[in-house]
Amino acid sequence: MRARAYSNVDDAPRRVAKPAAGPAPGQAPGRAGERAASAIANPRLGPLHEGDLEAGSERYRSLLKVTERLSTSFDRADLHRAVVDGTRSLTGADMILLRTLRGETLDLVGWAGFDDAAAAALAPLTIHEPWLRDALAAGRAWVCDDVRALPPNSWKDRFGGGLPMRGDIFVPLMHGGRLVGSLTAATLAPRHWTAEDVEIMTALGVHVALALRNAELFERLEARAAQMGVVQAASARMNRAKTVASVGRAIVEEVGRIVDYHNARVYVLEGVDELVPIAFEGTVGAYENVDWNVLRTRVGEGFTGWVAANGTPARIPDANADPRGAQIPGTDEVAESMLVVPMRHDETVVGVITLSKLGLDQFDEDDLQVLMILGDQAATALESARLLGRTASLAEELRRLLEMSQDLTQTLDPRQVGVLIARHLTAALGVDACAISSWTAGADQILSLGQYPPNANWTTLPFYLLSDYPETRRVLETQATVIIDTEDPAADPAEVVILRDEGYRILAMIPLIAKGQSVGLVELMAADVVAFDEGKLALARTMANEAAMALENARLYAAARSLADRDPLTGFYNHRALYERLGEEFVRSRRSRQPLSLLMLDLDDFKLVNDTFGHQFGDRCLVHLAEVVRSTLRASDVAARYGGDEFAVILPETDEPAAEVVADRITDELARNPLVADGRGPVPVSVSIGVAALAPDVRTPTDLVGAADARMYAAKLAEDRMMGFDPPAEAAPGESP
Repeated sequence: MRARAYSNVDDAPRRVAKPAAGPAPGQAPGRAGERAASAIANPRLGPLHEGDLEAGSERYRSLLKVTERLSTSFDRADLHRAVVDGTRSLTGADMILLRTLRGETLDLVGWAGFDDAAAAALAPLTIHEPWLRDALAAGRAWVCDDVRALPPNSWKDRFGGGLPMRGDIFVPLMHGGRLVGSLTAATLAPRHWTAEDVEIMTALGVHVALALRNAELFERLEARAAQMGVVQAASARMNRAKTVASVGRAIVEEVGRIVDYHNARVYVLEGVDELVPIAFEGTVGAYENVDWNVLRTRVGEGFTGWVAANGTPARIPDANADPRGAQIPGTDEVAESMLVVPMRHDETVVGVITLSKLGLDQFDEDDLQVLMILGDQAATALESARLLGRTASLAEELRRLLEMSQDLTQTLDPRQVGVLIARHLTAALGVDACAISSWTAGADQILSLGQYPPNANWTTLPFYLLSDYPETRRVLETQATVIIDTEDPAADPAEVVILRDEGYRILAMIPLIAKGQSVGLVELMAADVVAFDEGKLALARTMANEAAMALENARLYAAARSLADRDPLTGFYNHRALYERLGEEFVRSRRSRQPLSLLMLDLDDFKLVNDTFGHQFGDRCLVHLAEVVRSTLRASDVAARYGGDEFAVILPETDEPAAEVVADRITDELARNPLVADGRGPVPVSVSIGVAALAPDVRTPTDLVGAADARMYAAKLAEDRMMGFDPPAEAAPGESP
């Protein structure tokens, strides 16, 4: 971009030197002209000082004033004006041209003696022109009394014939052996340049070069100070971010205020070698939308992976020519520059910032330095956000554990416990479904206890065989955590089949461990890919261990409750449990307006059996009766030993006629299956049964038991309900009775 320029500095005092005597314009120069057209050695290459001036030399005093002005200005536009004004004042030339080097071109940045249109029409001046190389090699000012006297296609044509100059003096502006620009003074008429002219221009050139270099350094310092201000503001913003994602967003946005890029990516290191993108910003074309999954990479892969592996920043002028690079799948190969820096915290790489820009060599060392500073700041913010996230995650995990523990204290029913565990694990792990099962060590089957949500896509079976699922058996027997992905060719085919049938892709199996023993299984299912990182798995195991203890407590309670509720001889509910279950069914029947019936059974002539065959045989009669009754009932029916030889059967959702059918089925089954025991012949067993159902006059469980009991005794008195035992046969000699 052209710097501020100007022309026709007519307000400056003008002193045009009288041309020296010599050949007329257009004539070939004599020896004096040849001498003037040759290069004149510069007698002074260092800065000018007061002691170097000849006494009374007004031009040298004027030079001092010009150099003083140059030394106090750091604004480029002001400096360019001062150089042009001072050169015109010191030389009395008609035209002044000040150029500064940018890349390989000397750009015109200040001029006088011609207008802006003429300045814009001048041909560009490059450092590759032969005459300029000669001037730089000589390291001196070049002078010419009359450029028309020079051969064609020589120095006089370097401006493309755009200016009517005759006398000319050209000074390369050098600093530290490096070209920074050029200064030209030219006249409209031929002019003999004296040694004093050359000395003045040479000395001025030294000071102009120094001033230009100082202005450049000052601008760079100002730019760096501005960048540091942006870095400081960016650091403050990143440190305010509470999550890893918000830190990444702050990085890509704040970097854009300092370094011009077309694409920015921020990666964090997860696990051993996973580089996961947390922020992306694209500003042009194909860079605007990229699938984040294809951006994932590993340590050692591509430029990002190389920087992560070595902890060393990289400036890549040509990404396609650098062997460290790797093409992102689905992207086109284009001319591209890259800037990649590590984010280091405590000397450990925790992430990488990657910038891309279309074109070659689009980033400089200043960009790299600033990005490195920002990368170190970003690493600190990133680790702070991670620590805050882990703290928040730990608090959330503790909250979930507390909630689950509180819920589990509300019930000791194993199936309700299973459902509660499944619900909490589904929410905590962010999966679609969870199933809980129980297992007894050494058993070949696993029992389903509960699942969540209730309408999940799975086949609900009361149990399934471990022989069909070797990976499940391995989880239970080795207490390993196993993750199945249906897209993994090495996955257990049996698990893959059932997962695909139920619409899931991922299955995580975690053992339920209580007192060092596997007591069950947690199955976590997800329809899409779920990242079960070590943090998630640790939470799942912690919740599973808590759940295992709850299940074990529920199992022990159920076992103790079974002992308290069951008749040890028959396995039926006892008298106390009967009334408890009858009360529950009574309430359920009233609420649902469904019928409820009760059978009361009494063994006929049971006292005679005990007196004749002994109490042990009597116990066998009771067990035989229990087995027959159990075989005739539904799963929802409840059988109990009321006391002695009396039994009761609760029949939910059964009216009195249907209950009478059940009673007939029991008596018929007893008739078909007499008792055979102790080497004796078949011994028929009969019962008297009373049937009662809910009715207006039966309003309580006690009323229902009383009605059924009364009808049982009535049946016992009826001949068709009387069935006695055959008299015992006389024992053969040597036989026990």
